[in-house]
Amino acid sequence: MGACLCPPNDCDISHRGPSAPLFFHPYVKGSQIVMDESHRTARRAATFRDGLVFSNRPVRVYEKVALRISKDDGKWHGGLRVGFTWEDPSCLKPRDLPPFACPNLIRRGKTRARLLPDEYCEEGTVVSFWVDTRGRVLYSINGEPEQFLLLDKVLVTSPLWAVMDIYGRTKAIQLLDPSSLATNCDSHRLLPLTCKVFSESNGPEVSHLSGKRSRDECVICLERDSNAMMLPCSHANFCTGCSLKILKTSGRCPLCRRKVKKILNFSVF
Repeated sequence: MGACLCPPNDCDISHRGPSAPLFFHPYVKGSQIVMDESHRTARRAATFRDGLVFSNRPVRVYEKVALRISKDDGKWHGGLRVGFTWEDPSCLKPRDLPPFACPNLIRRGKTRARLLPDEYCEEGTVVSFWVDTRGRVLYSINGEPEQFLLLDKVLVTSPLWAVMDIYGRTKAIQLLDPSSLATNCDSHRLLPLTCKVFSESNGPEVSHLSGKRSRDECVICLERDSNAMMLPCSHANFCTGCSLKILKTSGRCPLCRRKVKKILNFSVF
């Protein structure tokens, strides 16, 4: 008797039904990737590169890919990159994979991926990301209701596989069951937002996000609308004025007492 130790030559592994469990592609992965037997945990063995992993099957529009950053390596810079590809990974040879998702895999023309913000790359962070019917990749953090725009221009008319680059300070990730996450961010109605990022070390920096926002009052002054979010805790119950005062005084979120690194000031247009 013998056992087949090589992947099949055809490309049928990625075309199983959409109800099949989601795990990492067992054969096509970066040269530094080591997986557990369930193919739901992947870690980078060494260096900071060659950490590409893919989903085992196509991901449907609005289907969430949920993962936890299970290991952080502080000696490197940069972190997890996520996105989608419409190039079937089962038809790729592992030795032909590029070292990075950004920019190498993107330059092939069939992948869209981007680096997550540094404040969301800490060990223990849960990231959920998905693509909508307009080809926008959205993400949420730790089951919070806020939804952020990561990138766009994904070709949704073709089957899509999730792609993750375990890069830099991100050492290992674990796939989770999205239904097990306590979240209320299942609405697909998004308001366009623009934001300014404030920190102690630099001035305002204009960025763009999309999210589901409310017009609640600031919990501190009870006068102005809450239009600011504190990072990395993501509490967004404050106005810009009160948030800046907190940043310059205690430097800690009044709700969770976590140290504030940045403040995002939102303006709906």
